[in-house]
Amino acid sequence: MLVRDIETALSHTDQWEWKHGLALHKGAIVHLCRRIEANSKKFQVLELGGGYSTLFWHALLKLDLLQVQVTTLEHHGAWAKELAVLLEGWEGGSIYNLSLKQISEEQSESLFASPKESLGRWTTVGAVVPKELEDHYTIRNTFYDGLEQLSLPAQSIDAMIVDGPHGNGRSFAYPLFCNALKPDALVLIDDFDHYPFLPDLGRVFHYEELYREAVGNKRWVLVRLQGMRD
Repeated sequence: MLVRDIETALSHTDQWEWKHGLALHKGAIVHLCRRIEANSKKFQVLELGGGYSTLFWHALLKLDLLQVQVTTLEHHGAWAKELAVLLEGWEGGSIYNLSLKQISEEQSESLFASPKESLGRWTTVGAVVPKELEDHYTIRNTFYDGLEQLSLPAQSIDAMIVDGPHGNGRSFAYPLFCNALKPDALVLIDDFDHYPFLPDLGRVFHYEELYREAVGNKRWVLVRLQGMRD
């Protein structure tokens, strides 16, 4: 995408005054979009954690700068509701308010051992995380429940933003969505050095690192997948 189009969408997004402090850094959004080739097809985004970036995708579509379809997963009920109100009538996106569940270390390893079968296994394991524990930053092996609702077609996702939930369980996105991601999909990982998110990605996919920021609270990395590991 052209830089001026990205800046236009960012300026439009700022009118919403999204004030939550955990928003994805604007620089990460810019670097992702600069690698998007705008054309007639819809660009499919899977977004783990909703917020400022969700509003940005809406702006791109509303301003006719990119044909984009966004699937957003958000466990925080208040945020999901706020987004739904702000984006009421948006045909370019779906916001799923999903609870979280937690699995054991053994069950975690099984997801990575057989990633192509992990989504079917996900519905049979784990326990729902109590609401009062959902926002603990150090919670382990926790990811979104109810993924069977998404029905994502095989190799349909052009880009995945990994910005939720809290804890090391973000890495479960790699095996659980491996069938839905295109072999060369872009993956943007926020706070990539809080847990072994990159090494975990390497357990499922080959990838090329495109750019990273690791200064202060700007700690994100953008990669392009290069197919699954055997």
